[in-house]
Amino acid sequence: MTKTNTILTERRGETGGILWITLNRPEKLNALTFPLLADFREICVEARNDRSVRCVVITGAGRGFCAGMDFSGAASSEAPSQPVDTGIDIEGMRLNFRNETETYIALKRLEVPIIASINGPCVGAGFDLASHCDMAVGSTAARYQVAYVKRGVYADLGGFWSLPKILGWRKAMEMMTTGRFMSAEEAHEAGLTNYLVEPDELEAKTIELATAVEQGPPIAQKLGKLLATKTAGMDFENAMLWSETAIPLVMISEDGKEGGRSFAEKREPVFTGR
Repeated sequence: MTKTNTILTERRGETGGILWITLNRPEKLNALTFPLLADFREICVEARNDRSVRCVVITGAGRGFCAGMDFSGAASSEAPSQPVDTGIDIEGMRLNFRNETETYIALKRLEVPIIASINGPCVGAGFDLASHCDMAVGSTAARYQVAYVKRGVYADLGGFWSLPKILGWRKAMEMMTTGRFMSAEEAHEAGLTNYLVEPDELEAKTIELATAVEQGPPIAQKLGKLLATKTAGMDFENAMLWSETAIPLVMISEDGKEGGRSFAEKREPVFTGR
């Protein structure tokens, strides 16, 4: 799937249904570049249309998850106070920024569950990336920072949207306005990670969680995620109208029938995604 070695993919799991994505710039703590983001976006688009993918895992090579954006050789985010007078190309900056935003949008469009396996420092755009995943397994070696405010900007890659939902309003506002580091233990207590493990246990715990997802019913999982996402801002009655429409699709599927059969036969179900 990939065009460069800065982002790697492999298939894991009992049926190969786990798409394992590794940010591979360990010498830079896996800081993101525009070419890396372009490859990441392509991977997400292809995975969204590949029914054999049942779960996506994102992690980093070496001792870091992701240190944010690497602006060396890219357009600088430092804009002067009077851009019109200095001739700064605002439209060019906006289009450069689109390299980042469209990758994160492609990630959020994935219908299958996404797991962040956070092995180390998770900063700036890396923190945003982790916050856009559906689940997370964190290492005690991880540290978290909304670094943007230290540069005079905000969590522009969607952290402003996702972090309050995950951490709660007060914790998110503290992190977003002070830019202080948060320990792995504090992040776990705040709800950022589903599991907190020692570094040498991280991969095994991530595989355990991803395998449990892989063995589940893909249609029900995708619809469940879709409903959770799309009805979040709705009142309960309208949300239930969405559910009324979706539940027949699940019940008439082969997986729905297999769920009923396996329950009656007192055995584990075998789901095929049909």
